[in-house]
Amino acid sequence: MGDVSRRYADQIALTEAAFRIANERMAQWPERYKASPVEIYFCECGNRSCRQHIMLTKDQYEAVRKNSRRFLIVPAHETPLVETVIESYETYEVVEKMPGVLDIVTEADPRQRLAGPSRDEAEATATAIQNEERRE
Repeated sequence: MGDVSRRYADQIALTEAAFRIANERMAQWPERYKASPVEIYFCECGNRSCRQHIMLTKDQYEAVRKNSRRFLIVPAHETPLVETVIESYETYEVVEKMPGVLDIVTEADPRQRLAGPSRDEAEATATAIQNEERRE
């Protein structure tokens, strides 16, 4: 992978990690599943301006969260440079990251409880995403 491709792949991975962090924050809200068995999650694609949503049950969400390499996306939002679709459903797909970006997505996974620059950048981006969503 060339320098430009590597930087692009890293940025895609960080953006997806930020959407995952935003989803993790929302998943912790106790009231999320009181009114309905399904909840809204952000598409975790690499497009920073994407605001499409995915409706999932807690079990569906948790099935993806078990693996740091996996992310939820709206169908056809995958970025083949950094990921492969491994599961496909009517309203969402699950992608798995390729080895070249595993260090980023693992460090940035809030369930791994790791610290580092990837985590810091993804956390800051997640906060910006959530603030932008509130304004819309």
